[in-house]
Amino acid sequence: MVLTLWVGVFMGLTVIDSPTPSTDSQMNTTMPLRRLFTAAAIASLGLPLQARAGEASALSEASFPWLQPYKHHHFSQKGTPVVHTFNIEPAFTGRDLFLSQRYHSLDGAIEHETELELEWGITRHLGVIVELPYIVEDERQGSNVEGFGDLVIVPRVLLHESDRLLLTAQAEIGLPTGSNDFGGNTSVTPGLAAWYDLGDWWTLQGLIGWENSLDEDEGALEFGFGLIKSMDLHAQSGECDHSHHRTHAGLLNFHLEFTGEMGLTDGEDGRTEVNGLIGVSHGLDCGLDIRVGYEFPVTRPNELDYGFVVGANWHF
Repeated sequence: MVLTLWVGVFMGLTVIDSPTPSTDSQMNTTMPLRRLFTAAAIASLGLPLQARAGEASALSEASFPWLQPYKHHHFSQKGTPVVHTFNIEPAFTGRDLFLSQRYHSLDGAIEHETELELEWGITRHLGVIVELPYIVEDERQGSNVEGFGDLVIVPRVLLHESDRLLLTAQAEIGLPTGSNDFGGNTSVTPGLAAWYDLGDWWTLQGLIGWENSLDEDEGALEFGFGLIKSMDLHAQSGECDHSHHRTHAGLLNFHLEFTGEMGLTDGEDGRTEVNGLIGVSHGLDCGLDIRVGYEFPVTRPNELDYGFVVGANWHF
């Protein structure tokens, strides 16, 4: 507004300030007043236009909040670290690339899984997750199988954001792109993910979803929650020169997670399998986190004997 006013004043003075001769002393006296009033009139023409533009911008953000520009979710509005769990899709969508390597001792086999996961926040409220695993399974009887698992795409929308709570709706879509041994099924799993600030840099995350197999008459209830305690060991978590936003550099996070699945179809109705994880993650610098965890069964019978996971997370 100030810039528009000064431009108008300048234009008004320029238009009026012509070298027309004046022979009347009264005209010479009133000329400065005429210049000032004309300049103010020209300046006022720009004010309604600018006001309308500002109102339109505010109305657009209020009516279409999912179109607001993307904002990094490294810290909440209260300054609490927002940390990604190992085995639970978070309520926030960052711009991150995850590389994970898992070792699982199963009932009858040893499984090695390498997974790439891309999380991409499109706007402040809209995002997508893409996952692609590659699995090598060594059967205890001697035969080995390996191949890609199904490609998973997870569109999601942030429904609620406050200083202590994030709530996101998502639909996990499994595409039949994997090998016959580790995939080949089409599934849709709608669900809700939540993040809650417990205070003192303790955070709780949860996820619940209903898996539906479109190729077979199967369904399951998936659930999980994670408790994370964050500590700033070196007081380095701050704004990085190249990123212009606070990051996890210097943070040490302790993870306790539980994930499970309950069958909802005939033959598996009510059968529940729950696994746990304890782990540590650390922000090495502005753009890189590393993590390591140990997985264990909680319920019996269970396909998992024990497992390990190591990984890295690059922030964009």
